Amino acid sequence: MEKTIVPMASTYKPKSSPKKRRQWLTGYLMILPNFLGFFIFMLAPIIATVGLGFTEWDLVNNPQWIGLANYKNLFGDRIFWLSFRKTIWFTLLNVPIQSFLALLIAVLLNRKLKALNLFRTLFIIPWICMSVAVGLTWTWLFNTQFGYINHVLTSLGMERIGWLTSDKLALYAVIFVNVWQYLGWHIILLLAGLQIVPQELYEAATVDGANNWMKFWKITIPMISPIFFYDLVVNMIMTLQIFDLPFAMTNGGPGNATRVFNLYLYQKGFSFLQMGEACSMGVILFGLIMVATFFVFKFLGSRVNYEM
Repeated sequence: MEKTIVPMASTYKPKSSPKKRRQWLTGYLMILPNFLGFFIFMLAPIIATVGLGFTEWDLVNNPQWIGLANYKNLFGDRIFWLSFRKTIWFTLLNVPIQSFLALLIAVLLNRKLKALNLFRTLFIIPWICMSVAVGLTWTWLFNTQFGYINHVLTSLGMERIGWLTSDKLALYAVIFVNVWQYLGWHIILLLAGLQIVPQELYEAATVDGANNWMKFWKITIPMISPIFFYDLVVNMIMTLQIFDLPFAMTNGGPGNATRVFNLYLYQKGFSFLQMGEACSMGVILFGLIMVATFFVFKFLGSRVNYEM
């Protein structure tokens, strides 16, 4: 029998031409600024934060390694747990109210209105304003003695209300302002999603005898569910990091009524000069966001309709 000779695979690798090397070099040089920016402004601070969370540092002296002591101190800190609960409660109230209210308004604005651009502008203006300016403006409006809201109440024969001086109302006043300020961004996002829904689906549903409510649940919601799910996730992540409005309006007061997690983190680092514990809180906040996002994807992600 004749033996079949199978040629061995060649181990020869052709050398890259000078043109190819120039193309590779050009490509790497093009992504170098983005890579350096990511490393310097994102990755390096994240690594430094995790490392500093195991040290004692007052921003003046050199950091001293103390291991897990910062985490032990935080878990035994009553204000830490209070700020944690305030943030969770803030998120549970703000996210559904803001996102579902934005969906309702977006559906109304999706109709053929003459002043559609005007309404879009009115809703988007608060979002483009600085949060500190918005917070200070509403602080004057909520002022117990001179605020315009209490002025209207007293003119109607009602008593003045301490919107920002009551430990029972202050947090809800801040939530109201947060919903008002960022509502426009969510409206524009959902309105863009509504406008890409094919009109033929609504026309076919009308022929089949479907009313507006059935069209909303059977067509609108499934078609925009990916965008609405994205809105919910982003809204939750941003709300868990809320800082600017509580800082500008109440600075955590009265007492600890509005001392949310990020505000307490800031005070730990820059008011109490406990930067090690502040970095540990940053790591904990990152873990909280990761866990919350995981559960949202687990329980809501499977209900999103990605078939267009």
